[in-house]
Amino acid sequence: MEAKLEKIEYKQKWEKRETIYYYMNRDLKDLPLKLIDKKIIIRNLMENELEEYVDLVNTSLTHCPDPFVPMNLDFAKKWPLGQTLVAEVDGRLVGFLMFESRGKMGLPVQLGVLPQYRRKGVGTSLLLFLLNDFRNRGIEDIRMKVFKNNVPALTLYKKLKFKVYGLTLEE
Repeated sequence: MEAKLEKIEYKQKWEKRETIYYYMNRDLKDLPLKLIDKKIIIRNLMENELEEYVDLVNTSLTHCPDPFVPMNLDFAKKWPLGQTLVAEVDGRLVGFLMFESRGKMGLPVQLGVLPQYRRKGVGTSLLLFLLNDFRNRGIEDIRMKVFKNNVPALTLYKKLKFKVYGLTLEE
């Protein structure tokens, strides 16, 4: 009987924690590149856009279910421009994707889209553009961490055939 109580208590603790992350991955075969919206310009962030970019990140992430730590200009200046994609619509930055690569592994780090541009293909276009670039550079393994309650992100990643391969609790 004691083992059952411990199991139930553990399950309750597990469910109450707010920082449960799914670890997801995807191979780079069969990318649905036709889903990239040609009206959305995807490119690297430029240095003269850093202030606009900080506003974009903070506005985008304030409206998402992940725990949020505001970005500041100092951090933005330290993150390599070549590891930040932005989505531009009608001359306005509307989305971003920060990433890293380590050898044969690609790591999408953080993706955000302004609330009024969500569900319009911006996040899909950013992520597919990055995955295609990773493939072209010979990167073979894509991994990311996603907050369990971030349903919009999980919906996007599942649509693009990412699979959950692990789970973790962070305090």
